[in-house]
Parts: sequence; structure tokens; C-alpha cells
Amino acid sequence: MIKKLLIVASVALTVTASAQTSKTVNSQGIATELTNLPTSNAKSSSAPGCVLVSTQTGTAAVINTAAPCVTTSPFGGFVNGTNCYGDLEKANYFAPTTFSAVTGPTITSVLVTFFKTPGHGTSGTTNTVALNIYNGSMASGPTGAPLASVTASLAQLIALSSPTLSSFTYTFNLSTPIVAPAAGFFAAMTVPNAPGDTIVIVNQSAAPANLGWEKQTPSTWVDMGTAAGWGTSYKANLSFYPVICGSNVITGISKNLGLSKDVKIMPNPSTGLVNLTVSLANTQDLNVTVTNALGQVIVNNNYNSVLSEVIALDLTNQTNGVYFVTVSNGKDKMVQRLILNK
Repeated sequence: MIKKLLIVASVALTVTASAQTSKTVNSQGIATELTNLPTSNAKSSSAPGCVLVSTQTGTAAVINTAAPCVTTSPFGGFVNGTNCYGDLEKANYFAPTTFSAVTGPTITSVLVTFFKTPGHGTSGTTNTVALNIYNGSMASGPTGAPLASVTASLAQLIALSSPTLSSFTYTFNLSTPIVAPAAGFFAAMTVPNAPGDTIVIVNQSAAPANLGWEKQTPSTWVDMGTAAGWGTSYKANLSFYPVICGSNVITGISKNLGLSKDVKIMPNPSTGLVNLTVSLANTQDLNVTVTNALGQVIVNNNYNSVLSEVIALDLTNQTNGVYFVTVSNGKDKMVQRLILNK
């Protein structure tokens, strides 16, 4: 069966429904604004030593529906998500060049931006979805079993949506960071097919090249840009945003002050209770911060007149993943990666 596409296009983040020859406008009449989309410009918000990787070249996005699927359910019909063709998974390829600036790259989490408006788009509470990381290339598609997998319920996803915004972003944190494959990798999302359960992944408008693959029923991966079943050349550039971190980052260290050799983090990896063992040559005032892989500060404490001390940090309420501990005396600082694995 040839998949027919109805493009709901966006320009400068404004999305309007428009019909094409022999195709019908979605009966839901989608006309909304996509906001708060992570892009490569968000790299600066990542933690030290981490980048938020994007294959998209701009913030404009597009949501695609498959006709005549739009009539089968108030929520079905989305090419980049649930549709009446029973697709099982959607994936986006990340070439080595997208993370070549990172030394010793590891994938710590993946952000995914979903579409939802009241009564339309991502919805449901029955199923869970899984974020999968695969080996592969654009020539081969995803290969083998997932290198990593993180699940979330639809209820968890939808809890982040807003009635006033048409998109929301969910972060899938890997329980254990994985080394980014040298040949590149795929980030993929499973698709729920129970009646009423739907996901819709936002896609870039006018993508310069197709980077999308989909797993079709019963279990075959196809290139969304060249597969005969599409009946046209389609460019998918899906809103997956892997967070990729590099080796431990140590900057601005003065050998005389000894922050690099006299501050130890133990244990690492940790289950959440972390000790900083500090042994300095002279008394110093220290600031200790802990940030997550998105650059959000979760600990910010000051310690006065430190010479020899064990500083206890309780991170048991944080999710598994990569964190960065920064110790500073106002002139010099040390940044070291900490892995939580409960």
C-alpha cells in the first residue's frame, strides 16, 4: 500500500493546515504554533563536557499525517508516529560528524519533542513507549538489538504537555551511559498501536536530507526517503536530541592549589551518596555545584575555611545518568564527571 502524505507545514514556527492535489486537509484542522523546540543552539545549556546533538538546521518544524488514516481515529494518522499502517518504530540517524567535537563520546540521554494539542496528537494512557539506541548507518538502517533502551508510559509523557503549547519535550535518561558507536547510531522510538494510544514526533520542515527510517509490520526497517511504499521522496529529520558527553573536563587548575589532585570523588559510579574527600595545602573557601547533563544546577553549596574535610552529597533523589561536579575556590576550578547508577 502506498503511503499518502498530507503535510501540515510550518514557517517561522507557525503551523497551518494546507491541502495538496488529490489529498484532503486533516479534519481536525490543525493550526497551531510549535514552541520550545530544542535545537543545536541549545548546546550551551548542556553540562560541561556535553553537547545536545541535533541533525536539524533550524527551529521550523512540520507534522505529517497519512491520508486516509486520519479518519480512522481522532488520534491516528501520523506518519512520524502512530498511523493505520501499523508501523512499529521510528528512527533518526546521527552520523559521526554530529558528535566529532566530543572526545570519548558517550550517550547519556535523549530528548524527544512530541506534538500535542487538545484532543489531537500524542495521547493515551494504556501503553508504554521505548527510546532505543541502535548501531547502523544510513546505508544499512538500524542493525541488531538495541544498545540501550529506556521506557516511559504515555501518562509520563503527556504530564509534560500543556494546553497552550503544541509541543513538549521528554528526556529519556539512560541508566548507564553507552559509548557512541564510531560509525554513528540511530535514536528510535517505539510506536503504540492500541486504539486511542498515539505518539507524534515533530519533524523538521524542509529537511535538506532524509535521516529517517521506520520499522514496518511485521519487522522490517525501511529508509523513509527511498522506500517504494512511500510513493514519493520524503525527508524525515525527526526531533531526537541525544546528549553526548566527553571525557572528564578539568579546566583552570593551579598546581600550587592542588584542586586536581587533592579533591577526590568517591564512589564513582555511585548509587546517590557521594563523598568529596578534600585535602588542601592551605585553607580555602570552596563552592561545590552539581549539574545534570542538561546543565541544570541541582546542588550549589559553599564551604568556608576548608583544609581537610569529607563533603557528603546526597543525590539519591536524582535519576540515573551523568552528572558533573564542579569544585571552585574563586580562582581555579575542577569539573569531574559523576555517574549515578542505582
